[in-house]
Amino acid sequence: MTHDYLVLALLFLVPGTLFWFMRADLRGLMRGAAVMALPFATTEWLFYPEYWAPKFLFDLADRIGFGIEDVLLIVGLAAFASSAYAVVFRRTVVPLGSGSRPWKRVGGGVGAVLAVAVLLLGAGVPILYAAVAAMVSTTVLVLVMRSDLVMPSLLGAGVTALIYFGLCLVFEALMPGAAVERIWKPSVFLEGGLLGVPLDELLYGTGAGFAGTAFPAWAFGLRFVPRSG
Repeated sequence: MTHDYLVLALLFLVPGTLFWFMRADLRGLMRGAAVMALPFATTEWLFYPEYWAPKFLFDLADRIGFGIEDVLLIVGLAAFASSAYAVVFRRTVVPLGSGSRPWKRVGGGVGAVLAVAVLLLGAGVPILYAAVAAMVSTTVLVLVMRSDLVMPSLLGAGVTALIYFGLCLVFEALMPGAAVERIWKPSVFLEGGLLGVPLDELLYGTGAGFAGTAFPAWAFGLRFVPRSG
């Protein structure tokens, strides 16, 4: 199939869509996380074609540096990364009572992640590992301020990684050979894969879950509490 990446991007919308209909109490969190993550969709030019080389609709990655697929995938990933912990462990979110301006925190958090990633990239760190290191290191700073988010972030990282892995398995079943033959380049450090899924992707999914659980909750002044009923 010509547009393998579009199939992958659409698959990534499925978990978040299911969570959206299952858990109305998490919709605000998911919406905020998706908006918060949108700037990262424009960073595809850092990954393409060095890290991977999928086919984009209308060749947009070659024209403007990112594609429609990037927007779909990043929105889907943000939606389920921010809510997976709460869904699996039966938690909901409540206001923390902070009077801070959430979108100021969003801007600062997004800017910090991008700045760290660019600095690491400039130091010669391959982009995939620079991105993961940026997500993890900036999230650790958030957790220093919000220790109540440490366990949710660790558990959220694990759950998100499992969902990410499952989606990649479905993708590989639908598009045999796409992951290792047509799209992803050979890994710099983590050679091989798990059932056809590149280990680099699993690392990225874990980092996204770690950051995706903590960052939106911190930015929007929310905490996770047990769900009643």
